[in-house]
Amino acid sequence: MKSLVTGATGLVGRHLVDALLLRGEEVRAFARPSSDVAVLRKRGVQVHVGNLTDQAAVAAAAEGVDRVFHCAELSRDWGPAIAFQQANVDGVRSVLGAATRAGARFVFLSTTQVYGFPGAPADETVSPSPRGFGYADSKIEAEALVRTRQRTVNLPTVIIRRGTVYGPRATRTVLAILDGLRDHTLKLYDGGRHVAGLTYVGNLVDAMILAGDKEEAAGRIYNITDGSEVTWREYVHALADALQLSRPRNSQPRWMAYLLASLWESYYRMTGRNDRPPMTASNVEVMGTDQIYPIDRARRELGYNPRVGLEEGIQRTIEWLREAGHDEDIFWPDAA
Repeated sequence: MKSLVTGATGLVGRHLVDALLLRGEEVRAFARPSSDVAVLRKRGVQVHVGNLTDQAAVAAAAEGVDRVFHCAELSRDWGPAIAFQQANVDGVRSVLGAATRAGARFVFLSTTQVYGFPGAPADETVSPSPRGFGYADSKIEAEALVRTRQRTVNLPTVIIRRGTVYGPRATRTVLAILDGLRDHTLKLYDGGRHVAGLTYVGNLVDAMILAGDKEEAAGRIYNITDGSEVTWREYVHALADALQLSRPRNSQPRWMAYLLASLWESYYRMTGRNDRPPMTASNVEVMGTDQIYPIDRARRELGYNPRVGLEEGIQRTIEWLREAGHDEDIFWPDAA
């Protein structure tokens, strides 16, 4: 089996490449010109470098592959609309074209944020709900392109709506929280009582490979999380305890945080600033609204069963932090 992985130097893409190589598969990677691809090449991965909107470059990378795993995306809680359009919509259109020419199965990594943060359980029968958030809205548009390609040319496609991803190499859900714990600036909303929709990166990769393997999954959409009801408070406290750092004490009502974030965003738009405001409405929704997305369909149709729970996920993350040197300011009693 030969697979192309876009976004192969990113969080999910890199873990997916590792998993495919462990299966003994041939892997190609497509990465941006600015990406560090030395490790991929060292592991025997054939690397294609270019921009996703360069249709010729993407087509060359996809030639002769059996599957295309499209992990590349612009995933931020703030940014200009044109940036999300180019990365998450135009890029998808280009990769879909390449997959069609190659006759390859197309597995698209989307997000549960397309549901619009309903704060109630939302399975795959619930329609996407645009909220004016650049990232989520662009993924809704990209999903529409994927479904249209499935219908019009019968391209076998699978959409994976992932929850809040954490684990080794995670930036926002690990390193950013670590920084907040270190300098005591981390703030929870409503005391952190909301379900985080956690998705250990290894579990997500398992689901993506299952989606790429099972022919019956063509044309289907799957929610993928750990299937737990772990709250932000429980997750952050587990991370803090494992790092021997103080648990955060700062909390703010969600309604107040959302109001402040909206004011910050309005001010930044009025003044023409493109850098990230101190607070964003999208981030408040992620941490201040219950993220409950049932995975029954994935369990039933893909045979998906999350292997890594919170305790093991935290442990693996801590091991990575040590290996990567992110723990240099932390006292480890068992470190030689």
